[in-house]
Amino acid sequence: MADAVQPREQAYLNLLHHGLVLLRNYAHGRQVDLCRIEVDHLHNIPTLLHEDNERRHVFYILQERGFYLERPRKLEATEYLEQVSIWYSDPWWFLACAAGVTLSE
Repeated sequence: MADAVQPREQAYLNLLHHGLVLLRNYAHGRQVDLCRIEVDHLHNIPTLLHEDNERRHVFYILQERGFYLERPRKLEATEYLEQVSIWYSDPWWFLACAAGVTLSE
């Protein structure tokens, strides 16, 4: 029997799931800039699955997440930001709690 997915890993899997749906939708709409932003966000998440180094999780939630959110702000892509804040809020909240950090916008 396979090991159960741990809660932190499930949060990362949820980010990947939602991100791939967003990527598909924006690719279909030929919104290349938003696709690039999403790909840059998603490409390192698989390396965080089963990661034992707590500093990597803290870095993701405090640094990489902020870099990710800054790019659509610069493009003034408010609809995109609204969508990701809805889809990613639960996994990000869980990951922040698991890492012992507080999220800020």
